[in-house]
This record gives sequence, C-alpha cells and structure tokens, in this order.
Amino acid sequence: MGYEIIDVHLHLCRDTMQEKLVFAKRGWPDEWYWGSPDKIGPYMDERGVSHVVTVNIMDTGRMTVARMARLPKDASATEREQAQVRLSKEMQERVCSFNDWACATHKSNPRIIPYVMIDPVLFGDQAVAELDRCIGLGAWGIKVHPSICGHMPNHPNMLPVYELCQERGLGVLSDTTPRANPDGMRYGLPANWTPVLATFPRLKFIMAHFCDELWDERIELAGKFKDNLWFDMSGGLVDEYHPPEGHRGMPATQAVRVFRKVGVDRMLFGSDGPGGGHGVDIREAASQITALDFTEDEKHAILNGNAKRFLGL
Repeated sequence: MGYEIIDVHLHLCRDTMQEKLVFAKRGWPDEWYWGSPDKIGPYMDERGVSHVVTVNIMDTGRMTVARMARLPKDASATEREQAQVRLSKEMQERVCSFNDWACATHKSNPRIIPYVMIDPVLFGDQAVAELDRCIGLGAWGIKVHPSICGHMPNHPNMLPVYELCQERGLGVLSDTTPRANPDGMRYGLPANWTPVLATFPRLKFIMAHFCDELWDERIELAGKFKDNLWFDMSGGLVDEYHPPEGHRGMPATQAVRVFRKVGVDRMLFGSDGPGGGHGVDIREAASQITALDFTEDEKHAILNGNAKRFLGL
C-alpha cells in the first residue's frame, strides 16, 4: 500500500476464543481472526500498521440486567438489592481486570497502546481513582461511552477524570453516535460534549466515528473548539462497496471537502476493527482514504502523521 498506518480505534480481545464470542463472523475459521495480542503483530506487519490503540469498553449495564433476570421470580426486594450490590462489585472487578490486561499487553508489545475504560456510573466517585491506578500501570488514555454507561459527558464523577487527563496529557476517546441507552436517553450526542470542551481547553479529546450520520454536528463543534477537539473516522465512508450502516453515514464523495473544512490535521484514522459482520480489515479501511483526491501529504497526515502528533510517538 505504501503508507504507514496508525489505527487509533480498535477493540482487542484476550484471545481468539473471546473474539469469536464478541465479534463472531459466520463461517470464519479460527485462523482468520486477528484481534488478539498473540495474532495482531503479524497482522500489523503484513498491512504496514506501526501502532494501534486498543480502546476498552464493556457493557456492564446490559450484563447486570441479564444476570438480574436470572434471579428467582419470587426473590424478595432485599435479595434483589443484595444481588445488585454484589453484581456492581463484580462488574467493577471485571473492568479493572480488563484495564489491567490492556496495560499489560502494552508492556509486552509497545505497538499496542492502551486506552482504559472509565465508567462514572459503575465506579461512582472512585472513577478518578481507577484512572490514577491505570496511569500507574501505563495507560495512555481513556475510552468513554456515555450511551452504554448511561451518563451525560459532564457527569460530576467525570470532571476530575478530565482534569487528570488534561494535567497528564492523556487522550480521551468517546463514542458520540446517536445510539440510545435502554432508558431511551441519547447521552453521547456530539453537542452534549460542549460543556466538557468549554471547561477543559487543553484536553486531548477524540470524537469517534466522525463519518456517521451526525457528521454535520461535528463540523459545527470543530469550528468552536479548534485546540482540544480531534476526530477519528472509524466506521468508514459510504461507497459502492460499503453501504450505510452502524457508524458509517458520510458519502465518500464528500470526504475530501468535509475533512478539509474541519481541518485535515485534526482527522485520525481508525478502523473500529475487528467488529462488523464481515470483519474490518485495517488495510481495506485505510484504502478508502488513499483512493480519494487528497494530496499525498494529506493522506500521510490522516493515516499516521496526525496520530503521531496526538499520541506523542
């Protein structure tokens, strides 16, 4: 392909067995799965990928609801309350273990950069303590998902988290799609991040999935916050081979114009792999950029140069 690639947005699993559960692809043999530390090194080498950022997310709310549903129908209110407390502690431990694993993976392979999960609802006022713990383990940034975790971006428990990230120069990456929480709330909308961006002018914030159906709102925010707002294009563009779905809503024919309007120097490449029904190949995702009428300098900036500046590589 001829371009170095840095993928700032993908989701690694512990091993192929877990990947088959989380990102199952019908008919795929085990050797086709690549989203685990033991396989991603050769996969990256074959595709010219120098670094990837693994972003931790776990839908503990949905998991808790499923576990609570298994309680006997005649369980008392006290029993349900006790079960809820136990599950909350268990989910905290699972997230902590997941964050530990991501940081340990980086120590084993420095090309894998860990962004740990921070959930202000699950961890309460200990969210910043979890971040501080993970910084000690080598975390480079955090992954936030308001719609999955069920909170507004400026949740009180997140404010000290952003403050610490700003102070230490850590990145913050968040999903900002219109996905509704089970309670019907659309917490992660782009505009909902306005108070955070206004309060933390030196925050290194990546608004993920720039090209989904709300890309027009992200353009407006880009004009207001020129110093602390970046974007990744994970999910990709709509073209003859990639129909609109999930995080993909922007026509490829508009990408050059829109990226330049925002500022090509603020656009980061991300694949969101290895998800998707047919899998996301990093090189194929990157080819959507190289096929467009960007200048060579712009292509290099999107695929690697901007990420080097953002990550400090």
